[in-house]
Amino acid sequence: MTNDALLEKTDNKKVLRIFVRTVVFLIVLLFIYVFVLLTNQRHGIHLVTDEESGVLDLQHWSFEHDGRNYINAGWTFYPNQLLTPQDFGYPVDSDGPGPSFERITPASAYPHYTNVSISTNGWTHFGLSAEPSSESVPVMSEFGYGTYRIAIRIAPDSGVIAMDFPEINHAAKIYANGKLLASFGKISESVDGYENEEAYSDIRVSPSEDGMIDIIIPCSNFSSPFGGIAVPPAIGTPEQIDAIDTVSKMWISGVVTLFVLLIITGFYVSSTFRRKLKYYFFILIIMISISYEFSDKIFNPMPGNWNKLLQTTFFLLMSLNAALYFSSLYPKNDDSLFAKIKNWDIVLIATMVCAFLAVYWMRPDLLYYNSSVIANSTFVTIINSYNFLRVLYMTPRYPEQGTFYLISAAMASIIFSTMIIRSPQIFFIPLHSVGIVLMIFGTAIYFTIRYVNNFNQIKRFTVELENAVQEKTRSIARVNAELVSTNQMLIKNEEARKKMMSNVSHDLRTPITAIRGYIELIMNAKANTPRDTIRTYLTNMHTRSVQMEQLIDDLVQLTRLESDPADIKTQTVNLRDMIDNLYELYLMESEGSNKQLHLDLPKDDMLTVMGDPNRLLRVFENLIVNAMRYTADDGKINIRAFRELAMLGGDSVHIIVSDNGIGIPSSELPYIFDRFYRATNASIHKSGSGLGLSIVKSIVEKHGGRIWADSVEKEGSSFHVILPSAGPRDMERATRKREDPDSAPLS
Repeated sequence: MTNDALLEKTDNKKVLRIFVRTVVFLIVLLFIYVFVLLTNQRHGIHLVTDEESGVLDLQHWSFEHDGRNYINAGWTFYPNQLLTPQDFGYPVDSDGPGPSFERITPASAYPHYTNVSISTNGWTHFGLSAEPSSESVPVMSEFGYGTYRIAIRIAPDSGVIAMDFPEINHAAKIYANGKLLASFGKISESVDGYENEEAYSDIRVSPSEDGMIDIIIPCSNFSSPFGGIAVPPAIGTPEQIDAIDTVSKMWISGVVTLFVLLIITGFYVSSTFRRKLKYYFFILIIMISISYEFSDKIFNPMPGNWNKLLQTTFFLLMSLNAALYFSSLYPKNDDSLFAKIKNWDIVLIATMVCAFLAVYWMRPDLLYYNSSVIANSTFVTIINSYNFLRVLYMTPRYPEQGTFYLISAAMASIIFSTMIIRSPQIFFIPLHSVGIVLMIFGTAIYFTIRYVNNFNQIKRFTVELENAVQEKTRSIARVNAELVSTNQMLIKNEEARKKMMSNVSHDLRTPITAIRGYIELIMNAKANTPRDTIRTYLTNMHTRSVQMEQLIDDLVQLTRLESDPADIKTQTVNLRDMIDNLYELYLMESEGSNKQLHLDLPKDDMLTVMGDPNRLLRVFENLIVNAMRYTADDGKINIRAFRELAMLGGDSVHIIVSDNGIGIPSSELPYIFDRFYRATNASIHKSGSGLGLSIVKSIVEKHGGRIWADSVEKEGSSFHVILPSAGPRDMERATRKREDPDSAPLS
């Protein structure tokens, strides 16, 4: 497979991972949205209406212990009638409920519906249980007028009771026990005398001596597609009702606080951007979205159409700014489809947004028509679909930031779509504001981790390391010369050489780049740089230098082993004493920790083999060090050596180094002896060069032995080394070889 094919395959895998991450994120986001939506609904509990009197009985409901309740059923509605308490028998100066609590019969009452439920569609949908008083009771259309009424019996000792009315469209008066407690807009039986107003109302009412509360709400609507009461009112103590407004405002205050933190963090993060335009657009999106929240009648009740007009303006401007943001993510000088458009898409979107806003500002009454709502939603849906398709198209071409960009596009689409969702919420926490909070958190975490830490680390360099860097550079040049010479001897294994050089250049580039960066910052540093900072820089540079030296030494040793068979100086080696000495050495080094080292050696066998003692020492030292490195502080390392007897002679020595450390995944065991290979769970220790086990295997094989590993992830590993045992003839030949180097080599 060619390099181009490998790169293409790698890019395809990266793009696939981006899409998988995006899908997982969207599933989690949708789960959060559904959870918030379902847990923040106004559903009444134990709402029982007395069939004889038509009174909602809440005598057994304790507001102090059971909390708020929500009156979403049991209402009576009088269509096309604006009624007052006097129409139900209250005197003009009534101080309490009159005879109107008696059940109204069709013969004596106004035309009405009973068992009416409150829904987000207002008076156009009364619920399946609603019953008309006669067949001639009219059906309500979007525009019109009518009167709601409900009688509630609570415990007489309940004290003052509060109720909130988040949405009554769009002009109403609220009477309780015959008294006018709230009024907004101007109710009328025609458009001429009608004045609309968006308002959030709450009332305080004391029940009568027998615990009765009679609520009468005449209202009219000639401007909204949802007339009448669209959100069930809450009933409870004044503190419980006030808490709804307080929590809602605290939520928005929290969003503003997060936004301020995002601006501060983003200011530093944006200093690493090549183009800061996308940062400004992103901040502007959040700023407009917060302005959208503060334009709600709950937080900023303005007269007339101002709330609706401002919210619609911010809604459309936010969609335009989103298009600008996603357009700024990618460079304009490539040959992609969107680069050929040359910003005509933005011009078209901006023109349409201006046209929408011009119409609404000249005719605010159009804001409330169903056709306007559909037009706004369709227009914004098209813009967000276009933004998402743009990012989807560009992700394979720029996969480095693909995950963040694709998730941002999907999240923006969800935020805009949830802006038009209407639901009877307990607390006024819009779903799209939940998305904004998640966006702020995700963005802050992403950019802080990816950029800020790296950017601060790059600043920490010194000027005084130039000489050390030059010396290391000359050392690297000498090693490169040796590698080039060695490379001529590996012509038969060209593909392996290419792979090796690719890995070497990758591992060397990191410390070299760091050292060079330190030099550049030191050269530009001021004269009053603190000595402690300089000392820190020197320590970091020394660490980088040690890493390069270790990598270079391992490379040279591995190269010599593979290219020069004569590099093995053969003699008799007493493995029992060698392993025993290593055990004593690392037993002392493990003091101060709870690691336990165990040694199992035969007492009557020297375990003699033929080999290079320095090379074999490297083998067992490497295996013991690895065992100690990848075990916990209370880990156990067992070292065992014994002779394996063969039926026909040719005995061998078997050495096992085992531990109860992190282990190696079974799928990665075949590759652990490859050059530069590191198991995925070994990332906690990055000090090695990745060549240790490759060198160990090369040494063992040069001695005619075998090495392999058994491991279970999270349980431990065992490394096995088998070397041919030294016989009398082997010792004799080794002696002759030392005395006469030109003699015949060992067979």
